Amino acid sequence: MNDTQLHFFQDWFQHHILTFQEPDPLHQRSLDMKAAHTFRVCAAIDRIAAGLGLAENDRRIAAVTALFHDLGRFPQYQKYRTFRDPDSENHAKLSIWELNRHRVLQPLDFSERQIIRRAIFFHNRLRIPENLDPQTLLHCRLIRDADKVDILRVMAEHFQMEESMRNPVITLGLGTDTLIREEVYRLLFEGRAMSYAKLKTTNEFKVLQMSWVFDINFQPTFEILKERNDIGKIAATLPDTPLLREALNLVNDYIEKRLKDQ
Repeated sequence: MNDTQLHFFQDWFQHHILTFQEPDPLHQRSLDMKAAHTFRVCAAIDRIAAGLGLAENDRRIAAVTALFHDLGRFPQYQKYRTFRDPDSENHAKLSIWELNRHRVLQPLDFSERQIIRRAIFFHNRLRIPENLDPQTLLHCRLIRDADKVDILRVMAEHFQMEESMRNPVITLGLGTDTLIREEVYRLLFEGRAMSYAKLKTTNEFKVLQMSWVFDINFQPTFEILKERNDIGKIAATLPDTPLLREALNLVNDYIEKRLKDQ
């Protein structure tokens, strides 16, 4: 991939999302939020890739993966009025469908197309398959890291807003009950995350996001997590219980350990 191709993809994305413009400002706000998320993920993935000292072509592949990783969010919201995959369709699959429908990646080499498609396809899965080739695995891990750090930033800002200013689509329509089942914390203590489909409340969603730290791959990503402290900001909006304090200590200790180990 060369810079001209990268610029073509960036221009195509900007024009394509305009085809999903909504007359209702509230619906357009949700789409604008996803566009802004995409651009921040592009910035995050470039910072992570640069921190790892990756070759220029890998940085371009990473940039295109980030640009298109949530492309399916736009037709998803247009059709279903939600970003919750269990209530609509898998947005990663929709992203691939959009790319294939418009033959966007056709100018690239086959191997580059495959890496980008697979990284997008697996970016929202609970786990990445173990049998991926090293190059695809690298780009799967890059997009998952970049996506998570920006979602954490979005959530931290969202929960610090006045309630009347919050966009309900961000919390996937989950219940506002403050209850957090012990099972959700137990999975975090085991270094695992609950499936989105099993979440019952917004507060459980917050605990799930805290558990994402155990699925972060690269030192530059841990540096971003420590620098921004979005997990701490999210935790501060949860009921102060012994389980929360234990979870937050575990998460912070893990971040420090990973920063020292690498």
